[in-house]
Amino acid sequence: MLIYAVRVEIESSIAEAWKAWMLHTHIPEVLQTGWFRGHRFGELIDPSPAEGKRVFLVLYEAADEEALRAYLEREAPRLRAAYPPEFQGRFQAERWVWKMA
Repeated sequence: MLIYAVRVEIESSIAEAWKAWMLHTHIPEVLQTGWFRGHRFGELIDPSPAEGKRVFLVLYEAADEEALRAYLEREAPRLRAAYPPEFQGRFQAERWVWKMA
């Protein structure tokens, strides 16, 4: 099993709107691609993020490398491009792939 982890640091002033968009729009769209079995969503509470920022983590579970590769090649560019304009330039995202035992 592979975990596709996305860490997002976002301005506090738009964090609630972004969180709602993620939970009600973006994550469901990612899951509808069929390349992931499920997800987890959370917010960093300790250590505290930099002032004026909030930090979130989304973990997507992929069955195997083929599924993750297919998502990254076929779907990720389109879904990343669909970020609403009000969030553009106001967050930083880091992505990792973890192979779980």
